[in-house]
Amino acid sequence: MKILYIAPEHVTGGFNLFAEGHRKRGNECRWITFFKSQFNYEEDLCFELWGMPVKNWVKGIRSFINRTHSLDDIPEPSGNPPVWQSSSAMEAILYRLRDQLNSPRIKRTIKRHHLSDFDIYHFEQGIDPYRNGRWIKQLKKLDKGIVAFYHGSDLRSRGVIPAVHSASVLNLTSEIDLLERLPGMKYLYLPIDMTKLPVGKRSAEGDKLKISHAARNRKIKGSDLIEQIVLELAKEYNTEWVMIENVDYDTSLRIKADSDIFIDQITDSGGWGYGASSVEALAMGIPTMTMINPRVAEFLGEHPFVNVTPDSLRSELIDLIENVERRRKLTEYGLKWVNERHGIDSVMDKLYSYYREAGLM
Repeated sequence: MKILYIAPEHVTGGFNLFAEGHRKRGNECRWITFFKSQFNYEEDLCFELWGMPVKNWVKGIRSFINRTHSLDDIPEPSGNPPVWQSSSAMEAILYRLRDQLNSPRIKRTIKRHHLSDFDIYHFEQGIDPYRNGRWIKQLKKLDKGIVAFYHGSDLRSRGVIPAVHSASVLNLTSEIDLLERLPGMKYLYLPIDMTKLPVGKRSAEGDKLKISHAARNRKIKGSDLIEQIVLELAKEYNTEWVMIENVDYDTSLRIKADSDIFIDQITDSGGWGYGASSVEALAMGIPTMTMINPRVAEFLGEHPFVNVTPDSLRSELIDLIENVERRRKLTEYGLKWVNERHGIDSVMDKLYSYYREAGLM
């Protein structure tokens, strides 16, 4: 069996792990992106499309379009599932133009790498290299297995793209809050290879405890308040604040690995519960704090996270700083929990069970 992952960008390092998992089961796996990663993740194939959102001039056009409309003109998508549509005639024209200009290179790449010869196609973020879904429509006619994997803003602020949604026979997510936005969607834990993470060095008795936090968008995770509270506590306790931002993935991992405590988020703005950053921290034996709302707690069952809110972060952090034994127990449980839920073998077993349910194998 041959599996192809399609995504705008490699943003989490997950394609390497999925490819490894598929190959261990005797299958072929490749991935292709629309443009090269900004975060120094490994590349496989790339369309190298024109007019992608990482370009400053594209960001400028988007900003201009947004300024020409009031918030009432561009409502947030509603419905289950919410459905994407152009917010204006100008945006629709620009997408058509982009598809037209990119079409020759998309066709060349598909032909050069025999991309029509795969059996299962994973469309990450539920998006096709053509905004109008031209390629996925062709694959559907060829009776290929189509999977869509939604990660966050794909549904929260955009909605499903009709051509992709109508072709997909299996919809996946690793975001608990998205399960109710698309009926029948399946949950899949993000895979992790614990053996490939850097080995950290915990602070020795008497040394400063390193408390770290990583963010690409400070507003989404409540980073400013986290920083304020940790810096205030540094006046009372022997601690060091480590803010991880504006660095590549490998660097962020090395910095995080030396942490004694990791704080993920204290809001639900960027998705409920936890993400890849928390999983990495737990897998490196770092006690991890994040907001776990009641619905996430019910879904996860027993878990190793220290549940924090803007109001409780200070007191919970003090308890962790003062309680060495609690940190030790959290480290042990976190390692066990990650291996059981996010270990590559466990994740691939679940994915292949979904394939069978959907008639893909």
